[in-house]
Amino acid sequence: MSDEERKFLAAEIRYISFRLDVLYRRQHKGDRSVLTRQKVERLEALLSALQGHPEALGA
Repeated sequence: MSDEERKFLAAEIRYISFRLDVLYRRQHKGDRSVLTRQKVERLEALLSALQGHPEALGA
């Protein structure tokens, strides 16, 4: 993996982590909607795959 690819991957992971933090805060404040739960599940699976666990996308 080149340096540029590593930087891009790191940026993607930071962005997804930021989005997850926002959704976690919403859930903590009482958002129990199905849409929010689905977004969290999808982003958690994507983050896990980017961190080296591609089987997470199949769940």
